[in-house]
Amino acid sequence: MRRKIALLLAAAMLSIIPYAAAAGEQPLAEGEVTPYRTEEQAVITDVQTSLHEGDITLVTAITVQTDTYDALTLRLKESTFLADAADGSLRRMTDVVSPDKLLQKGDTILVTYGTTIQQSESAQTDAELVVVHPGEGTTPHLLDAEVVYRDLTARFLANNGSLLVNVDRETPVQTLYGEEETNARIRMGTRLVAWYDIVLTSYPGQTAPEKVVLLPDQDRDFTIITEGDIAVAEGRIENGVAMVPVRKVAEALGYTVTWNGAEQSVRLARDDAEMTIQLGEDRYAFGNAREGLSFGAASYVINGVSWVPAEVFTLLGHEQQALTGSVMHLSGVTAG
Repeated sequence: MRRKIALLLAAAMLSIIPYAAAAGEQPLAEGEVTPYRTEEQAVITDVQTSLHEGDITLVTAITVQTDTYDALTLRLKESTFLADAADGSLRRMTDVVSPDKLLQKGDTILVTYGTTIQQSESAQTDAELVVVHPGEGTTPHLLDAEVVYRDLTARFLANNGSLLVNVDRETPVQTLYGEEETNARIRMGTRLVAWYDIVLTSYPGQTAPEKVVLLPDQDRDFTIITEGDIAVAEGRIENGVAMVPVRKVAEALGYTVTWNGAEQSVRLARDDAEMTIQLGEDRYAFGNAREGLSFGAASYVINGVSWVPAEVFTLLGHEQQALTGSVMHLSGVTAG
């Protein structure tokens, strides 16, 4: 008889206490990293509103009580998303009609916010996702694709590598405004909302969401660090693709980098691993292979620096590089 797999209900009733809030009380264990996002249950204790054009009531902020904070003020901005677990909808907070009807004192909600907390008269931060009616349907969760694995599914790691999300070909994938997409659109650095409640109790935990909504691309910078927390370069998300300066990253990984000005190409070589990157093309191949893979963006050069999608290095075997929040971690770095 097949052994039953223990299941963990990762629903709205679970809380994740940010390390930043508990600094000095619960130091990180070896191998753990500081989370860059917190999701926890909250009860609304105050609602701040303003009138727009005289007759539209906007909710500008809410104050909540959580397991972590007696009073935390969450600012609701254009970058804040509101999900309804009951009907499965997802909208920008600024697109919600009468948000004051959905966010009222005493309501229990699920909130997601960053770990940068402004300590003024009361703790304040920007809300990233607010979920109303938790427990009345499948729970939506805000995730970043930190590492993406390609096969018949789009599997990716999230939550500092603690969660493996399996998005197969049958999983509905769409944009915020309802346009259908495929799981091929999920790349390193993609920010999305995934609906799930069940997580297998492995490490990393595993889940298969009922549906996925891709959030609008937002350009942002990140720091690239090697083992030992040594910063080697700055990367950036451009049009939803994590781009890195190829020479700095390749040399940090121990490759010899050769520039061919006549052919406008960059050659990487280390031991038996070799790749030639043709600038201006979104096709990347290992060794002398004629067929290459697309990673969503063509390589380019600007101010003498060549840029490529970070996922290019997975073709060379570096599958453990991870983009967590504003930091990309490189593994397999050659010392010296």
